[in-house]
Amino acid sequence: MQQDPVQPSVQPAPQIVAAPPLQPPLSPVVSPVPAGRHFLAVFFFSFAWGVFGADRFYLGKIWTGVLKLLTFGGFGIWVVTDLSQIMSGAMRDKQDRPMLEYDRYKKFARRTVMIFSIIVAIMIVATGVSLYFAISSLVNQYLQGGSGGLNNLIPGGTQIPNLNQLMNL
Repeated sequence: MQQDPVQPSVQPAPQIVAAPPLQPPLSPVVSPVPAGRHFLAVFFFSFAWGVFGADRFYLGKIWTGVLKLLTFGGFGIWVVTDLSQIMSGAMRDKQDRPMLEYDRYKKFARRTVMIFSIIVAIMIVATGVSLYFAISSLVNQYLQGGSGGLNNLIPGGTQIPNLNQLMNL
């Protein structure tokens, strides 16, 4: 078949293509929220405000948090129990998920509790020693009948009899 020279070749009409609909700009990729609560947060809530149940509230255990708040941490027993469970990694949140980053921070938590315990022990011993010396000096002054000590605490110049005076009565 030959083409007729008189007739021009017919070309199909160009098709009009609609522009694609405008799409909103791409939002940043958001990673999903990790499952569980972070160990350090649970540890510090329990360590600092465990008496008030802050650790229980953070873990999603609202009712036990209220009970812990009303009993001042079970009169201290519940606080120690929760802190030891947290430090051993046995504490879980309301959905029974383990704490995040436990293996990474367990050594830090143990050191923190150890340092705190040593500081409290030193403060208790220092307070006891200073209280002992204060009371013993007052008692010595009282037994010796000195002008200082308990006699200075009584208004009006009334003298407290010493031990020798009491025995002679």
